[in-house]
Amino acid sequence: MPAEWLVGADGFVPKERYTHPRFLELEEDHLFGRVWQIACRVEEVEHPGDVVEYGIGDQSVLVTRAEDGALHAFHNVCLHRGARLVDGCTSAPDGGLRCPFHGWRYALDGTCIEVVDADDFTALPRPLRIPPVRVESWGGFVFVNLDPDAEPLLEFLDPLPAVLAPFHLEQMRLRSVLTTVLPTNWKAAVDAFNEAYHVQSGHRQTLPFVDDVSIVYELLGKHAHYGRLPGARRVLRPSPRLGIPDAEVDEATILRALVSGLGGAFLGEERDLVDDLIATGPPPGQTLLGAYQERRMTLLARRGLDVSGLGPDQMTSVEDLYLFPNVVGPVYPGSAILFRARPVPGDPDHTYHDTFVLQWPDPDVPPAPPKRRDFPRWRERDWGTLTMQDYENVERVQRGMKSAAFRGLRLNPRQEINLLHMHRTIDEYLTRATVVV
Repeated sequence: MPAEWLVGADGFVPKERYTHPRFLELEEDHLFGRVWQIACRVEEVEHPGDVVEYGIGDQSVLVTRAEDGALHAFHNVCLHRGARLVDGCTSAPDGGLRCPFHGWRYALDGTCIEVVDADDFTALPRPLRIPPVRVESWGGFVFVNLDPDAEPLLEFLDPLPAVLAPFHLEQMRLRSVLTTVLPTNWKAAVDAFNEAYHVQSGHRQTLPFVDDVSIVYELLGKHAHYGRLPGARRVLRPSPRLGIPDAEVDEATILRALVSGLGGAFLGEERDLVDDLIATGPPPGQTLLGAYQERRMTLLARRGLDVSGLGPDQMTSVEDLYLFPNVVGPVYPGSAILFRARPVPGDPDHTYHDTFVLQWPDPDVPPAPPKRRDFPRWRERDWGTLTMQDYENVERVQRGMKSAAFRGLRLNPRQEINLLHMHRTIDEYLTRATVVV
């Protein structure tokens, strides 16, 4: 890899990392070919015969649940003529996958179990099996890794499992997966959700109820997050950037705006708690915020969420997670919205962008199967005010990076440290192998 494409010692990030097809090719081979990455949720392959396709670059992997309950992953290809076996999600009620081209059939562990007119073939190896892909699960997510020699999943994730354990992601249920194509590089799509520095301009309408100045950024192995330090006291205050005197702060207005304006993090019943508290006032000796946090914790506990590892302040705070290399998004008690960015093969200017919406299951309602919806053009759908603003900005970024006057990114060393950490970690993967350009 050309040395001028590496992140500089001063933190300068050359723009070719976002715009050059050759850099994307290096990422596809030496990054996405070697890291653990989320393929799907466990509940999407919950029953024998369930099949989910995961595509990354020009590679496609099938995740399956076999008849014995075992989880498998293998390359999505027929060993006869190279046709892909599956597109998207499906089921194999007869316990096998049949190639749509010539009818060869494979068991749910990738073993070939039927060759049409097998006697005509004189040199087929036996047994014949599609090469497997490593597969493990954590937090209710199924991860795959194309590198057979990669470290175990928990070693790759460390220390995220301990940090996120109190949220019990493994007990949440996937409500929906929404996929679209964004006109931007996959890293720019991650960047948009990996820092709060842009809030003061990109989401200015939230400043009356969001303190964007007190955000703390923390690097966690290959990963990162931002939010509040554990134990940091949550207060109802607007952004200090607005200069509103304390005497003019309306806590009721801020709490209502906070709970209704965080992109679906709070459910209707939780939002109703705010209206009740504002109407009746908090109990003697309690603040409005403290009373809401206590009631929300009680509500979640009644729904079955173990809140023993959570504090009251976490009831109205968010952990913005970054899971290297391509997943980012907010995690709340009882819900999560995670964004996954996957490069369009050979195209540094476009990315597949998936939105996973997770929620705590209602114990009184049978779980509904998750819904998957595709929107080839992102403007076909209203993604909500905050996400629409982010999508518009990443489109501006990708177009603007083509300017001859722009050489690369100059990142805020505190508020954009997550972005810089991502690039430095990418370089660790790209420079491990001897690469000829």
